[in-house]
Amino acid sequence: MNFTFGIDVGGTNIKLGLFSVDPFEMIEKNEIATPRHEQRSSIFVAIVEQVTLMMKKHSLEYSQIEGIGLAVPCPVKNGYISVCPNLHWKDVNVVESLSRYLPFSMRVVVSNDANIAAYGENHSLSHPYNNAIFYTLGTGVGGGIIVNGQIVEGRTGSGGEIGHMPVFEGTEMCGCEKTGCLEQACGTKAILDYAKLLSQKHESIIDFRNISVKSVFDAAKENDPVGLMVLDRVAYYLARSASILSVSLDPDIIIIGGGVARVGQILIDRIVSHYQTEARFGTVDVPFILARTGNDAGIIGAAKYAKK
Repeated sequence: MNFTFGIDVGGTNIKLGLFSVDPFEMIEKNEIATPRHEQRSSIFVAIVEQVTLMMKKHSLEYSQIEGIGLAVPCPVKNGYISVCPNLHWKDVNVVESLSRYLPFSMRVVVSNDANIAAYGENHSLSHPYNNAIFYTLGTGVGGGIIVNGQIVEGRTGSGGEIGHMPVFEGTEMCGCEKTGCLEQACGTKAILDYAKLLSQKHESIIDFRNISVKSVFDAAKENDPVGLMVLDRVAYYLARSASILSVSLDPDIIIIGGGVARVGQILIDRIVSHYQTEARFGTVDVPFILARTGNDAGIIGAAKYAKK
């Protein structure tokens, strides 16, 4: 039996998963703290140490490992990263760097974490689609695009940066140094700021001393006016961006994930309602579903990507 490793490298933690290839199943997953110093080398050393330990634990030979896939929190093009602030990387060839520390020759692949999550979510469906769009909603808004079964990196590795689509007229500066980004309507800060603004004019059951995204959307489920208006705004801008992507890419499916998506089906239903108004031509009936793999999307996608 052959195996692959899926590794999700984050600014705080590194998640590692060992998977069998056929059938594709998770054998073990582990998590370690991301090394804080000399990250150009220490991260790769830590990954190789963990891979070696997991192989020894399961008595695996080098010849049984088909590949290692990595998800990283920054744009990637052909395995190369120009800059990755969360990891203090600049001008790093991830494939060459990891291969240098491996004690055996190994196929290594790498892509942006949201792209890899998109790949993992799509391939976790009973019938993966050739063309899929994935949104991940959290502190920021990320995304991944699959076209003809392939991750879309684009010319510079910025393919799938859905959160920075300009979808409304705004004056507040985004982290990308532009205004009107989707992230500024659907990210955590935007959700909380809008709820607080609405509370100045509307009664609400939300405890604004301990406000959270969960409390805002829990209130929406109770038909609270502020919660419903916040939910509706998030759903509208997601639908608007999705309608733009749909006439560009004509996807088979749109998957909504990330912490904000934990609100559940109420968010999907509201997105679909707006989307059917905004969408054009035959894209009106594209299905929206909630992501299913949660925090494991990165390691699943990376392991699948390495297998392919």
